Amino acid sequence: MYYLGKVFNANGEIQAQGIQVEEGKVTRLLSKRDADQIRRQEASEDAETAAFITPGLVDLHCHGGGGYAFPDNYAPEQIETAILTHRKRGTTAMFASLVSLADPMPQIEALLPFCESGDLAGIHLEGPYVSKAKCGAQNPDVIRAVDRGELEHWLKAAGGYIKTITIAPEAEGALDALPVLAAYGAKPSWGHTSGTGAQAAAALEATVRAYDAHGQASGEAAPGHGTAETAQDAPDMPHCSDMRAGDPAQTVTHLFNGMIAVTHRAPGPVREFVQAARVGTTVCEMIADGQHLNLDLVEDLVEYLDDPHRAGALFVTDAIGAAGMGEGRYTLGGLEVEVKDGACWLVHKDSLAGGASLLADQFHLIASRGRIPLEAIIRATIGTPIRGGSVWDAPGVTTEFKPGQRANLIAWNEEYAPQTVIREGTKVQ
Repeated sequence: MYYLGKVFNANGEIQAQGIQVEEGKVTRLLSKRDADQIRRQEASEDAETAAFITPGLVDLHCHGGGGYAFPDNYAPEQIETAILTHRKRGTTAMFASLVSLADPMPQIEALLPFCESGDLAGIHLEGPYVSKAKCGAQNPDVIRAVDRGELEHWLKAAGGYIKTITIAPEAEGALDALPVLAAYGAKPSWGHTSGTGAQAAAALEATVRAYDAHGQASGEAAPGHGTAETAQDAPDMPHCSDMRAGDPAQTVTHLFNGMIAVTHRAPGPVREFVQAARVGTTVCEMIADGQHLNLDLVEDLVEYLDDPHRAGALFVTDAIGAAGMGEGRYTLGGLEVEVKDGACWLVHKDSLAGGASLLADQFHLIASRGRIPLEAIIRATIGTPIRGGSVWDAPGVTTEFKPGQRANLIAWNEEYAPQTVIREGTKVQ
């Protein structure tokens, strides 16, 4: 089968003018001459014309979809439905996100088979080491100080598949968690914070030092034995983070949301996070669904942080079970959420509670506005998440198309919507 149109890699660079896929594998990259010749042939059933073609999308922060949320509905068929809801719309690799829970082990254990099968690229723990004052749609009763023993228990049980954990920089014991995370190939994702700019800056700097000492900030993956006293006997983790040169050792959980607001006398943590992303020592998530952030602001930040050579800003869905569904009531971490006019609200509280979009919806929304280049949107939804999550070799991830590899691609139409999705050689839409 031929897919004809501009072919972009994950970094937003044009690779070809078409691609051939046979038996699930990329067999040929087409020049403009080749593509034009195929268009003229009568066997049009063997060719599909698209506006453009990209690798599959990568979502590093997703709580569920299709009516099910990973923290609440974790029977195998429910997890599968949530994953497929996003996959059918082009998200070929994703992290399953949990929220603050008294004990996340049942959910971690339920998600592990999907990590091992390659259906998930990893697990993201959003809490419980966050700020009660900025917990958003998190249960404040289970939020607590960092417990290194508890943290290491989760990381060890997950076998290297916990990739990120949201921590407030000011949380008690936050910096003590860094060597433990590094030992198990996980990254801190700073957020849900009521802390100061100084506390955010200290956490960002401490992370760079900790991961550099552990041999990961330079891109050298360091599975297993760590430098932390509690992690000295950590077993080798075959699925620890595959960090490469230029990968940030940390991320920021949904920039602006769940944080002290910027003021002219106290810009707070947001300014520190943005400036760290500007120089490549972190990467900032943004929920570009038109509900969580003003879209002009999203585009300003993409323009300011976008760089083909390093991570900067990326889009995430923060999706709950409402993604791919409609308005109504859902649950997230045991809390009741109502979806109205595309926004998810905690019932009886004036607080957003995750999102209802798919990553392809955000791609469409920002691309249709026409303010920032298509290449930058591709980086924000594919290339930068790959760097931010260090998921270079995860199933469903393609950085650039090469003959012989399993196909992960989206053929997009003129309206910036997926018309065909292929994941690991299998057509899913």
